[in-house]
Amino acid sequence: MLSKFRITAFALLTVFLFSGTVNAVEKKLFDDRRTYARADVVKVERIAGEEDNPYDVLVRIHLKILDGVRKGETPVVEFKGEDNMPKDMFYRAGDTVFIGIAKSGEDSEVEYVLLYDVDNTKGIIIFALLLLLAVIFVGRFRSVLSMLSLVATIVLLFYVLIPMTLKGSSPLPMATFISLVAIVITIPIILGFQKKTFAAICGAASGVIISTVLALFAGWIFRLTGIVTNEMMTVFYASSNDINLRGLVMSGIVISALGAIMDVCISIASATEEIFRVNPEISFKEAFKSIVTVSSDMLGATVNTLMFAYVGGALPLVLMIGMKYDPGMPIAMIFNNSPVLSELVSSVIGCIGMFLSMPATAIICIKLHHKAPAPPEGARH
Repeated sequence: MLSKFRITAFALLTVFLFSGTVNAVEKKLFDDRRTYARADVVKVERIAGEEDNPYDVLVRIHLKILDGVRKGETPVVEFKGEDNMPKDMFYRAGDTVFIGIAKSGEDSEVEYVLLYDVDNTKGIIIFALLLLLAVIFVGRFRSVLSMLSLVATIVLLFYVLIPMTLKGSSPLPMATFISLVAIVITIPIILGFQKKTFAAICGAASGVIISTVLALFAGWIFRLTGIVTNEMMTVFYASSNDINLRGLVMSGIVISALGAIMDVCISIASATEEIFRVNPEISFKEAFKSIVTVSSDMLGATVNTLMFAYVGGALPLVLMIGMKYDPGMPIAMIFNNSPVLSELVSSVIGCIGMFLSMPATAIICIKLHHKAPAPPEGARH
């Protein structure tokens, strides 16, 4: 009876997960085909406009294209309007920038040039090398392999999750699958093929599944307007298909919880194995009690890490809340602001999945290491 219930529950969960994969509604968008290249900023000119309007400024940026079919050409890009951008944010002579070149219409011969971000490729390479050197110095060869497993996860995100989401498929089942694949690939690389590896994989997988179920529950209990951010709405309107916004929110919750879940499961599995290495005859109860003590110490530090990470990443949002806060404003109004509520839901679900994965990992690892007590001498034949 119990097995039938489990099969039924699993089937219902599977149907619920994939129910978001519906026939996507294709949108008609303007086909703006662009060619991309890099260009040097040769000169920046600022020409003042009306005397009584100091913000009416014409800015001309002289470029020299460095690569592509238009290499060597020197277009000029003009901006007219307010010149109130922070000083270090605007383009300067000597910068290398990314540009896009497009026509104003399908049959038009008039071209326009769009300026994108400054080329910081050198800085990216320098810090990537510093990270690689730090990993090799501390963790040796196995840490390098763990970095490769991270690359594999990123490939799955960019070549499976993102393309399928943009086609209108529900991203939640794919995010759950990618998270489980990342667990199976990453943990054996870090721990090797041992008993604690199996325990950490099972514990982390349980944490991801718990987070997925909680994300489904959050998607059901919260109104979509409360948990969808402006960036998600931008993606929705810019995409050629109707993106499943609810699934996008829930998949983001699952993926954001993955790192912390794997971290604590690996730590708990390693601590459990060390306990049995020191005292192989320890009882199940005593071993679990010791792991609970270790877990309690870890929880405070891990929660602080997560909270500081969320606050650091959302610092502009925190400042905006501080600027908008009115003493007469209800506190519930602040918590129901979409970006705030989205971060709160994500952090709470991630913490719950992480917390519950810890005892699961501990129980599995203790079961694998625990030795059954030897029978009394009189019971032996």
